[in-house]
Amino acid sequence: MMKLVLSIALLICATCAKAQTAFEHHGFKALLNGKIQVEVAFETAMNDGEQITAGYIYYPKAKTPAPILLVKDGDRFVEYQPDGEITGSLSLAYTQTNGTFRMQKGSWKNPTTGKVLQLSKFAEMHDLPNWWPGTPAVLTAPKRDAWEFGYRVYNDETGASEDINTIWVNFRVNDKYDPLSFKESLYGTFDREQEEQIEWVSESDINFDGIPDVMVYLGLTPSAQSLYKAFVWNPVTRQFYPVAAFEEIQEPFFDKAKKTITSTARSYTKVYIDVYKWKNGKLTKVSSKEISL
Repeated sequence: MMKLVLSIALLICATCAKAQTAFEHHGFKALLNGKIQVEVAFETAMNDGEQITAGYIYYPKAKTPAPILLVKDGDRFVEYQPDGEITGSLSLAYTQTNGTFRMQKGSWKNPTTGKVLQLSKFAEMHDLPNWWPGTPAVLTAPKRDAWEFGYRVYNDETGASEDINTIWVNFRVNDKYDPLSFKESLYGTFDREQEEQIEWVSESDINFDGIPDVMVYLGLTPSAQSLYKAFVWNPVTRQFYPVAAFEEIQEPFFDKAKKTITSTARSYTKVYIDVYKWKNGKLTKVSSKEISL
């Protein structure tokens, strides 16, 4: 009898745990600006003791329709592109009564222009739509402190550590390698003494949000300007995003007060100075100038 009671208790506990981690789904169809068909679906779950709501917005009449990630941040849903750029936000008002989900009103805002378009003619979607790509990673992804980074520098032809020309960087989360891990050829060749003096992988805040991002040293230009690869952490989506524009920056200088990154490139006759700022999650060049030598 004791074993039976214990088994029942364990079964109840397992069922409760499963219920606590179950995803609660909601969705609706609507018209944006009275004419653009739009569909929104999202799920809510607990992750690391935090309630997270995330899903997708979908435009079925777009030229190439594809789900766009939505993550609730405060009182709005933020729209993220695959590279981390914010391209819109949704403000939604809805009620949940006795398990019934009902939209009341909503609007979409362009983060660049500030233009607001209203949502109307709501129709609830009871099931996941056929375009649903799967549960958003943010609902199960670990926090920033679960990530670790390692590297190896070597000669890609001989495998030796002398005359280094290649770097291999591994991203690990919860002791598992992440697809962000990569191998890349270095600009220039380095010997063992230089290897020990270089900080190949650093956790530095490059988007000025107070959270460490990742910089990888890639070598030097012919005019001895340092080059890097960069990955920025987004605490809302719980993802690292590669920053393509950062690879255009030479000898980066970070101005925390102005929240800018300055690139200084040299040729035999000129110095090229480019200034970058973060706009809606994307690193954007805001000014350029040339100085003759």
